[in-house]
Amino acid sequence: MQISMRAVVLEGPGQEAVVKEIPIPTPQSGQVLIKVDSAPINPSDIAFLHGAYSSGKQFPCVPGFEGSGTVIANGGGIMGWRLVGKRVAFYSQSQFGTYGEYSVADALGCLELENDITLQEACCSFVNPLTVISMLEVAKEHKTQAVVHTAAASQLGRMMVRHFQANGVRVINIIRRDAQVEMLKKEGADIILNSSDSDFLEKLKNVIQTLRATVFFDALGGELTGKILEVMPSHSTCYVYGGLSLKPVGNVSIMDLIFKDKKVVGFWLTQYLKTKNIISQALLLNQLKGLLKTNLKTIVAKTVDVSEFKEGLEFYKKNMSEGKVLIRFDQKQQQQQQQQQQQLQDKQQ
Repeated sequence: MQISMRAVVLEGPGQEAVVKEIPIPTPQSGQVLIKVDSAPINPSDIAFLHGAYSSGKQFPCVPGFEGSGTVIANGGGIMGWRLVGKRVAFYSQSQFGTYGEYSVADALGCLELENDITLQEACCSFVNPLTVISMLEVAKEHKTQAVVHTAAASQLGRMMVRHFQANGVRVINIIRRDAQVEMLKKEGADIILNSSDSDFLEKLKNVIQTLRATVFFDALGGELTGKILEVMPSHSTCYVYGGLSLKPVGNVSIMDLIFKDKKVVGFWLTQYLKTKNIISQALLLNQLKGLLKTNLKTIVAKTVDVSEFKEGLEFYKKNMSEGKVLIRFDQKQQQQQQQQQQQLQDKQQ
């Protein structure tokens, strides 16, 4: 009987994560034990590894916030009992995150999957897709006709283009490289501005005034945040949901804050969902389930076995716009089986 599992283990913030054998966790009341199939690397995971992301995890721990797999045990509670044997996408804030062969998650943080979606397709169900759905809700609360978005060529940015525009909200996409233009156009983006251009702010101001955009979702931080907010109309709000620049938010005008009623606030999906009651959360998850293969579909650039975590992490850091890197736990076994099958076919020929 298997009593240990392979997992990525982080001893402390900023330390190097290593793959090792550790005991299989035991789910507590309200939790389930999941045999993990796939788990993606997200910017939030990278931030957590560097000690720049808030979480309730104590060290040492297994990182990884989302994934997919099969529920094999219930720690107690009717919700978990109902999920045993089911394929799920899930979100985990436990000590045993998704970068292990087995993970523990709250039963309420699991989404039972339909038969027409694979575990690989479903493993990216929460962090980006649910954020985009929630951001659209925020935009509609502001009754804005358009939003501004930085890091627009990211996986989340491309989902935003598809989902927002399908729901009548225009997206003003901010990129940093011209090479990203065609990528966004294929998603249906029609307003794409390069922040590296000398006349960027002038162009942005004209578009914002035309479309009357009053909401700005910022994934970068740094000095660009304040510069963009400055050209937005009075009563605009900037929601900072990421810090890809690794710099504090800057260049925010005191005059804008005091006299033009502009705001800079943080947006964290975990906190946003806490403002929803159980019924509202269930409605969000039901909406999510219907969009995972269409507007909220994730592009995968590479899959790696958990033993190749370090290589997968470095690849993702250098190629974020290409798609997600998925960590799998049977990758090498599958490769060996494919090689053996190929060798048998070669012999027969």
